[in-house]
Amino acid sequence: MAAPRGRGKTEIVKGMTVAVILAGFVRFAFAGGQTTGHGWNIYDDIKTKFAQSEVLGADFPEVCFPVRDLEGAPLRSHKQNIDGQLTNIVWKATGYCSLPFVPEHVRLAKGFADYGGVKFSYFGLDAAFRGKNIQGDRPDFIVVDDPETEESARSYEQIEKRKKILNQDIAGLVQEGSEIALSVFTTVQNRVCLSYQLTDPSQMPQFGGKRFGMIEKWPITVEDATDEAQLGLWSEYIALRKKDQMEGDKHGLTAVRFYLENRDAMDDGAAMLSDAFDAKLLPDGTQVTHSALQVAFNKIADTNLAAYRTEYQNDPEKVEEVERLSLTAARVQSRSSRLEQGEVPPETQFVTVGIDLGKYASHWTAIAWESDRCVGSIVDYGIMETHGLNKDSDNKAIEAALSESLEIWADEVCFRYTPPLVLIDSGNWRDGAYNFCRKFGKPYYPAKGWDQGRFRLPKRSKENVPFLEAYARRQVEERIWLYNVQTEYWKQWLQERFLTKAFDATGHRTDGSLAVFNDGGDPKRHLSFAHHLTAEEERWIPIEGKQLKREWYVKSRNNHWLDSTALACAAGGCLGIRLVRSDAPTAGQVVKRKPKPRQRMRNQYGQSFVATGR
Repeated sequence: MAAPRGRGKTEIVKGMTVAVILAGFVRFAFAGGQTTGHGWNIYDDIKTKFAQSEVLGADFPEVCFPVRDLEGAPLRSHKQNIDGQLTNIVWKATGYCSLPFVPEHVRLAKGFADYGGVKFSYFGLDAAFRGKNIQGDRPDFIVVDDPETEESARSYEQIEKRKKILNQDIAGLVQEGSEIALSVFTTVQNRVCLSYQLTDPSQMPQFGGKRFGMIEKWPITVEDATDEAQLGLWSEYIALRKKDQMEGDKHGLTAVRFYLENRDAMDDGAAMLSDAFDAKLLPDGTQVTHSALQVAFNKIADTNLAAYRTEYQNDPEKVEEVERLSLTAARVQSRSSRLEQGEVPPETQFVTVGIDLGKYASHWTAIAWESDRCVGSIVDYGIMETHGLNKDSDNKAIEAALSESLEIWADEVCFRYTPPLVLIDSGNWRDGAYNFCRKFGKPYYPAKGWDQGRFRLPKRSKENVPFLEAYARRQVEERIWLYNVQTEYWKQWLQERFLTKAFDATGHRTDGSLAVFNDGGDPKRHLSFAHHLTAEEERWIPIEGKQLKREWYVKSRNNHWLDSTALACAAGGCLGIRLVRSDAPTAGQVVKRKPKPRQRMRNQYGQSFVATGR
């Protein structure tokens, strides 16, 4: 079932999971989401309902009282009893929960139902779903909330992987003679994503898919419109609202008056999924929203018709054009860390630096990382000038000048931030980068970029140390380690971090976000930097009846800060920066090995690799 964005799908999933359990319809419920973390959030909220809801506690004391008696200490469950009979309640922070057994004589005296042994758990579609069998029970009810992320909805590989989990792994839980209920609540993102297929009876009829839009029937004058210019009176409304907003009136009062004057004609033929709306009032009592339809067209005015059809109508446009990552230079400029230039956040665990070497000008970027939450703050960026060159300088002179300029730059810039890893692009000026890195050693290492088609991550050996989409290879003759980086991956990675809001509603930095230092009141301060970061983009080219073809497109050659920032991000990845934490060793951890091999690795690879657990 595809419902419009913001219609409370997640809360419905939580509430209905509790409802089917307490109604006695199911014995083992599984709640899932697009990621394991998303599934856990649903699971944890369901636990909270049992532990805190006053209404639920009054209606179902046979479940809620034993839960609350634990007082948040799951280990107490082993000894919990009623009249000397163990309840066998299981109440884990992760894994699964099992509701308490209440003795029969107590149930009969109180009129309680028997929920003993009823279970619920969680999972994420980003990980393999393996057969679940706990104490002989298999899941008989599975509900999935938003099965895909924005990224997975664009990835043919991820779409097929998640479809397999639903169609094979979960369906494989069903034993002969039994059934399983599987419900998916979602919002369609495009016409190739899993959600579109699940809600299309011609593609996956076994799910009985349905799609709902906020506008069930469009006004007669706009039902065939394909863009904002074809919306008749509503086009004038949108134009008036935008004009008001440009002049400082964010509520668009001129547009509101226009709507009230022409309401009958503008509403004619329209029907909404829900007529409920927030009748917003200004401090002077002026009402600015008068119908659910007006609220819908406010959203269209503030975005566009295509976006509204996708987000609120579950009716995305046919993929006829190239799909792009929606990062713009303006959005990069808006992602402020609220710090001054050069100011390192107090939560910083380390700083990484990347520099893209050029003949006369080399662009560099320094990023402070809070690695546990993958929060990055670009504390500084700039240009290193190469001195002592003229039009007659040959390559040997250029390489020497670059090496000397790097010494000055390292003393002026890197000394301030003491980074554990600095990656220096050696693609065009190999000797200059190598000479400098050999002379100064750790933390300076040359780096070379590879595109996705040619990049191959090697196995760990004496000559190669793999990281996340990068690896260090020992250059024996050069007496140095070279970092090989999958360039396109890290460029896309950093662009996606700028698509994430820098701060959440509580004013704290958002996990997985990247932001740049304060512009100091100059709106053009980061303009050039932002254009560099968006000079290239990943595109998905539609091929009828097939998967989207991926290509990396260069819009401008002024992309040097994109290269240096991607190197700084790759350096962070080598030191343990991850969007999703795992049990794999990261920065600061030491891998347990036999003493002799570990000592040999330290001598060969250098202390930096041991320090990062590599």
